Amino acid sequence: MNEVMFLEKLDILETKIMGLLELVNTLRNQLEELTIKYKEKEEEVHGLKQEMEYLLGEKELVKEKVAHLIKCVEAF
Repeated sequence: MNEVMFLEKLDILETKIMGLLELVNTLRNQLEELTIKYKEKEEEVHGLKQEMEYLLGEKELVKEKVAHLIKCVEAF
């Protein structure tokens, strides 16, 4: 009788361990997917920062040109 209970407990433990192993594998896969997405977003952010810096530079050039044109119009 004790042997049957022992085997039943071992079976329950085996089932729980298998479930945990499946969960670990699932979590590893999710981590890998999220790591890839994170790296992609980092690259996207870097690109957007570069674009923003470029556009701010363009904005300054336009401001300078407009200021120059205003001076020219005022002198005319």
